[in-house]
Amino acid sequence: MSKILIIDDEVMITSTLSTLIQMMLDYEVIISNDPKALIESGILENETIDLVISDFIMPHMNGLELLSLIKEKQPNIVPILLTGYSDKESAIKSINDLGLYYYLEKPWDNNELIKVVENGIEKSKLESELKHKLIIIEKKNNEISRLYDLLRRDYDKEIDNVLEFVISLSNLVEAKDAYTENHTRRVADLAIALGRRAGLNKEQLRNVELGAIIHDIGKVSTPEHILNKPGRLTFEEFEVMKGHPEAGANIIRPISALKNTADIVLSHHEKLDGSGYPHGLSSDEINVETRIVTIADIFDALYTDRPYRVGMPLEQAMSILKEDASSGKLDHNIIVYLEDMIKTGELADIYHD
Repeated sequence: MSKILIIDDEVMITSTLSTLIQMMLDYEVIISNDPKALIESGILENETIDLVISDFIMPHMNGLELLSLIKEKQPNIVPILLTGYSDKESAIKSINDLGLYYYLEKPWDNNELIKVVENGIEKSKLESELKHKLIIIEKKNNEISRLYDLLRRDYDKEIDNVLEFVISLSNLVEAKDAYTENHTRRVADLAIALGRRAGLNKEQLRNVELGAIIHDIGKVSTPEHILNKPGRLTFEEFEVMKGHPEAGANIIRPISALKNTADIVLSHHEKLDGSGYPHGLSSDEINVETRIVTIADIFDALYTDRPYRVGMPLEQAMSILKEDASSGKLDHNIIVYLEDMIKTGELADIYHD
């Protein structure tokens, strides 16, 4: 049952209001004829009151002062002020200052008073329900945040496990192909540096790193005599070699944690002009992560030793890349990022290590 507090120094007024409210609304009513006695009584500390009706002119303190003290003790209470005509201006000013819900002029209209009290109680209930719901929402949000943190830790741990697995896959290729020793790690380091310059986000950089490490995983299906042939491959041998991107993608696709790297593995030999393999993709069909890994892979192949030749000088390797960019095979912007790495010494750091 809702509780209403009525304060007026005139006993007849508190008695009349109490009888009216209890008869019309069936609320519990507490009355007081002395503001000072009310403050000292402990009622405000021991009772939860939904609505208070206070007279304006009373001994010891006026209604605004009393309501201000009551609001300090019970912030959720709905305050209503009874005023005479001469007090009307002060009551209006207090609406904003005190958060006054309503003011009623003496003599009041019973129907109006009952309606105001009824609406005030409804307001109190709605505010209470809203605060309760907000508390529940806050608790749920805290729980969601806690679960998110747990999932985030599990995800990070899973990613670390995936990276270890990817490195193991890469080691399989390196064990079979003498040329690929440290190739994948260099390509990954170079691709990450290029990706940062290209403005890739954290997830894209992670895909670039994983994709670069496993881009040649399909070579586990390529015969060793082709992988380690000391001279140039024949047409037939090169056709066999060209199967490694699809073989690699087929290995990667069933692994959910690596699904975002499958395009890199499948398309790292594609060219922007459609002259690459295995599907002759072109332009926007090749995402930026794949373009970056492609250029990192080609640069490392040109710049480092291979079974049938020693690595090219830096100037010659860059000349070939620029020519391919000019002819529309490679992304020109990424070549510019690579040139910037040369100027800053970052490329030398990767290959020195």
